[in-house]
Amino acid sequence: MHLNTVYITVGTTKFDALISTVSSEPALKALQSRKCTQLVIQHGNSQPLTEEEIQLIRKNYGIQTEQYKFRPNAEDIKSADLIIGHAGAGTCMDILNNQKPGLIVINDTLMDNHQLELAKQLAAENYLYYCKITDLDAQLATLDFEALKAYETKPENLSKFVSAINQLMSH
Repeated sequence: MHLNTVYITVGTTKFDALISTVSSEPALKALQSRKCTQLVIQHGNSQPLTEEEIQLIRKNYGIQTEQYKFRPNAEDIKSADLIIGHAGAGTCMDILNNQKPGLIVINDTLMDNHQLELAKQLAAENYLYYCKITDLDAQLATLDFEALKAYETKPENLSKFVSAINQLMSH
């Protein structure tokens, strides 16, 4: 499976570790080996890449990189071959509703990590993968994104999702 366009999103959070890890040599090598030619990074409140870093990524890996803080992201999601993001409910729903392969990266610096529970549930149902930030490059190199199931927007799936969210929020 070629991952020509990879979309990275942190939503409204600050998740510097995700931005720096996805732009690290091991992650970029993994993306390059999967034929990634475009990286679109929604960095939110995280530290953006410098212009120099963007040029190095293009020069060393042949990957065009575009980044922004916030903007409507429907087009970025639709054109992505893979979405890598934080485990916010909005990001998970974007992956499911657009039937895109997804890799959720858990921000384990958060105190109340309900994100992990949501990602575990969706991974158990084979809709997406999740990993810790320290495993991101290895997962990018080895995961079989074609093995994921497409999420079908059916009332029973939506009610299961809402029920899972409600359960997580009530803890």
